[in-house]
Amino acid sequence: MAQEKAQTREVKAFARYVHVAPRKLRLVADIVRRAPVDEALEQLRFSSKQAALPLTKVINSAIANAVHNFNLRKDDLFIKSITIDGGPVFKRYAPRAQGRAFVERKRTSHINVVLEAKTQKAKRRRSIFSLRPKTESAEEIKKPVEQPQAGKVQTAKTAPKQAPRSVEKIKRNLVDLKRRLFNRRSGS
Repeated sequence: MAQEKAQTREVKAFARYVHVAPRKLRLVADIVRRAPVDEALEQLRFSSKQAALPLTKVINSAIANAVHNFNLRKDDLFIKSITIDGGPVFKRYAPRAQGRAFVERKRTSHINVVLEAKTQKAKRRRSIFSLRPKTESAEEIKKPVEQPQAGKVQTAKTAPKQAPRSVEKIKRNLVDLKRRLFNRRSGS
């Protein structure tokens, strides 16, 4: 049993029948997905959306499960996945003009949170200078510059390494998501 606890890297927590529509919860859940738990809780704390409260409760429950049941450190945890599923829909009737009744759907949600502990690899930090091209050494400067000769193919110098496009896309999408989320008008 002790070995199972030591090897367990994923911790789950659930909230069922939450009286918030899944669509509203998903807007807020997209912000904190794949984030460290302390950063995610800060994002939720300062969110203007009311859907942030049930998400905060579930993440805190998952943290408590990890610390108490599996002896994991809170600092090592990040949100591996967070899914919002639709729960049962309560139907209520509201009066309308000329004796009609309209159906109002009171939607509920199921929240699933999976936390994972970071592996203890020594992560090499990338310097801002790694993107710059290498400067020529003193030996290369002393060499005479060869003039291009007819019939010989010149090789072009390689461009400096660039950050992968996927990381840039992810950052851009997250910024766009935050912009869409916080530019909406509240229903009050």
